[in-house]
Amino acid sequence: MASLIDLVKEHLGPQELSQISQQLGTDQATTQQAVNAALPALVGGLANTAQQPEGASSVQQLVNSHAGVLGQLGSLIGAGAPADGGGVLGRVLGQHQPEVQQGVQQASGLGSDQTRKLLMILAPIVLGALAKRAMNHGNANDAGAIQQSLQQDGQQAKQQAEAHSPHLGGLLGKIVGMAESPEMRNR
Repeated sequence: MASLIDLVKEHLGPQELSQISQQLGTDQATTQQAVNAALPALVGGLANTAQQPEGASSVQQLVNSHAGVLGQLGSLIGAGAPADGGGVLGRVLGQHQPEVQQGVQQASGLGSDQTRKLLMILAPIVLGALAKRAMNHGNANDAGAIQQSLQQDGQQAKQQAEAHSPHLGGLLGKIVGMAESPEMRNR
């Protein structure tokens, strides 16, 4: 099974990266670096959220509401950050949103507003990729299966983040580690 990050990257070609660059007001190289920092952070945060009490069902609801997003990336990215002010982002990252945003900002060199906008653009795309993968495996309505696959994705995200930025990797290690150990979940 392809990692969630790889699945998202398959759908973020030069045209999509150019659109994201326009939204952020950055060049494509900066945008690519920022996306490479943001994707592991989003996937790791989503993996953590799925491990929380009621988290798996919340993630399943998000996944179901984002089915088909990958088929309309051009219009999604062209529209910019969602009008919900980051509500989806808050549901994806939960209590770790400020830490993740700061980690991605440090790893990418983007400003605070640019980082938030990038995360708000990418969050629905990550959920759309997760929905596509879940549907392809016939478990879109199985919160437990989604939770289990996200746990594996969280580990891969942590490894990719460590390769990209030691700071971001350490942050994700902490977040993903909380997701894996029940005694740490409520901290």
